[in-house]
Amino acid sequence: MSRGRVGILVNPMAGRDIRRLVALADTASGPAKILSVRRLIHGLRFGGGVDVLLIDDPEGLAAEVASQERGVRVLADDTRLRGTDLTRHWVDRFMDRGIDVLVSIGGDGTQRAVALAQCPAPVLPIAGGTNNVLAWSGDQTLAGMAAAAVARGGGGSPLVRRAKRFRIMHGAGEDLALVDVAQIATPFIGALAVYDARLVRRLLLNVADLARPGLSNVGGFADPVSMDDDWSLSLRLRQRGGRRTPAVMAPGLVDLFRVDAALRVPLGTPEHWRLSEPSTIAVDGERTIALRADDEVRVVADRQGLRLIHPDALTLPPA
Repeated sequence: MSRGRVGILVNPMAGRDIRRLVALADTASGPAKILSVRRLIHGLRFGGGVDVLLIDDPEGLAAEVASQERGVRVLADDTRLRGTDLTRHWVDRFMDRGIDVLVSIGGDGTQRAVALAQCPAPVLPIAGGTNNVLAWSGDQTLAGMAAAAVARGGGGSPLVRRAKRFRIMHGAGEDLALVDVAQIATPFIGALAVYDARLVRRLLLNVADLARPGLSNVGGFADPVSMDDDWSLSLRLRQRGGRRTPAVMAPGLVDLFRVDAALRVPLGTPEHWRLSEPSTIAVDGERTIALRADDEVRVVADRQGLRLIHPDALTLPPA
């Protein structure tokens, strides 16, 4: 079995949005992320180890990890990019170094940025944001063991499964989401995060899970959907009437939705929205696309998303 190469991407800004003010979400602190990386490295080294790469980040998290863990290589980086552009830049740097696996620590927005970079390597998303629907939230040591098994054994591992994604076509171009797409009845992107049920008009979910906070939680009460199911869930919402459905929008923050209809939409079947009011389209919980009344939006789910590593599928090699 060959020795593999794993890049660990840590989003230093993940877990720091407005939900710290309107809810009881934890701050994903630098020391907590450093501990996550160190646990991952100890798991990666078990059973023969791999080469571990990090990128020098503006907050010095990678440098601190390297000072405590031997054999970690930190790639110099002096870019001034921020946000999604920075994550995409780092993915490109890792791919240039020939990594076999990318470990991405952050929330759903971070994982979406990895998808936008068209990362071809298997990805292990680790919870490091607010609403970590897509990410592994179990022990990071086990996650490191799984990532090492894939890196040494190749991307055809049974631990790797292709995820769903949404393609979003609108007048200004095309975008993508991994977990959810929502029409929000406000023309302003503002503080990005969605936390007010009164503003949500329509909702498409690739994952609907009561155990995860955010828009995914709404569908968990109506009709649970996993990333392995070959359909998405379409919810039409009302301001009055409809089925009263609670949802945990962020840790400690419960809001009430009024669901008019919940329909399963097979993969490949497009949803067409004609907006009746100025709106923003939220992707993976963050308002991203500003549109006018009468604009049209077409959304279709497929199974061409990231190749995700599932640590809970790890088994012993044959005796």
